[in-house]
Amino acid sequence: MPDPLCLVLAGAVLPEASEFRRRHVRKPQRQSAHYLERYDRRTLFYDCVYHEAEGEYLFTAPRFLNLWPEFRDRLRLDGEPVKGLSRRWSAKYEQVAIKAPRGTVSLDWPGGWRIAPRPDISDRFAGLNAVVTMNRDNDLGWIRQWLAHLVEVHGLEAALVYDNGSTAYTPARLAAEIAAVPGLKASAVLVADYPYGPRDSGKGFEVRPKFLQPALMNLARTDVLRKARAVLNADIDEIVLKRGAQTVFEATLASRLGAVRLPGSWAYPAETDPAPCPHRFNVWRAPTEKRSNPKWCAVPDGLLSRAGWFVHHVGGELFRLLAPREDLAFIHCRGTSTGWKGTRFSPVPGLQRDPELEALMAAHFPATGGGTDQ
Repeated sequence: MPDPLCLVLAGAVLPEASEFRRRHVRKPQRQSAHYLERYDRRTLFYDCVYHEAEGEYLFTAPRFLNLWPEFRDRLRLDGEPVKGLSRRWSAKYEQVAIKAPRGTVSLDWPGGWRIAPRPDISDRFAGLNAVVTMNRDNDLGWIRQWLAHLVEVHGLEAALVYDNGSTAYTPARLAAEIAAVPGLKASAVLVADYPYGPRDSGKGFEVRPKFLQPALMNLARTDVLRKARAVLNADIDEIVLKRGAQTVFEATLASRLGAVRLPGSWAYPAETDPAPCPHRFNVWRAPTEKRSNPKWCAVPDGLLSRAGWFVHHVGGELFRLLAPREDLAFIHCRGTSTGWKGTRFSPVPGLQRDPELEALMAAHFPATGGGTDQ
C-alpha cells in the first residue's frame, strides 16, 4: 500500500480587488449567463513546480491572453526580473519554463506575492502504468471499485486524481481511500480547486474557454506522470473493457505512435433505478447505440504525446490516424455521475439489458463496496 499523498497545486488567483482580469474570449452577444458564471477571469496560473534534475521551474496556466505581460514583467527570482522564459501554449492552456537554480520566486505585486513551488513527485510514478482523472464528490465506493477493476483487468499500478473542489469528503480522506486499493503501488491527489469552465460549445475561431482540464492533463504529461510507463485518461464513470488478449497498457506500449484510441458508448440504469447510482446499475443499452467521445492511453514521451494531451485526443489531428480499438473500448456509465461538470442524467426510452455489461458488473462491480459511503 503506497503512502497516501495529498498536495495542493501551487497556483495564483488574482485578488477580487485587483483591477486585472482575463479578457473575455467571446463577443458580448455570445456571452450567455452560463458562460459569464463559469468563465475563469481571475486564475493567473494553476501550478508552479521545480524540477531539480533539470534545474527548471514549470508554470502551468490557463490561457494568459492579456494577463501575459503582467505575469512576464512582474515575475521575480531572488528579487530580480526573470529572463529567458520559454513559453509554450495551445488553444486551451499554457506552460512557462524557466531554467534557473532554485531560489525565491515572487510576483512584483502591491504588497508582495511570494510563490512556493510544489515539490516534484514524478519519481513516485516512474515506470508504472498509471491513470489520470478529475474528481468532484464522486462516491468513494465508486472510486475504489473503478480503480480495482483497472488493477485486476489491465494491470494498473498508479493513480493520479485531480480533485476539483470536493465537499463530500476531504482531499486527505480521498487520498487515503485511493492508496488503500489493493495492487496500487503509487497514488496522489492533487487539489485543483479552480473554475472548471463553461460547458457550452465554442463557435468559429473563438478561444475555447474550458481551460482547466487540458491544462491539468498536460501538467501530468510534462511533470507528475512524465516518468510513468503509460498513462490512461479516463473518468470515474468510464469502464475500459478488455475483449482481447492485450490490456490497455500493453496495447499502448506496442503502438508505433505511443498511443491507443478508445471508442466509447453509453450504458444506462433503468428508469426506475436511482440516479446518481453505482456502476453496477448501468447494464442497459439504447436500441441504437449512442457513441461517447473517445478517450486514450499514451506513453508520456511518445510521438503523439509530444503535441499535447487533451480530454478526447492526443496530439491533435494526428490522433485520427489511430484506428479505434474495439477490443479496448469503454462504456460511459450515464447514471454514475454527480453532474459536477454541468450535465445531468435524463431517462432514455426503449432501453435493453446487455448480457456483456451484466457479466462485467457481476464480476467487478458487486453491491458490496460500491454503494454510498462518503
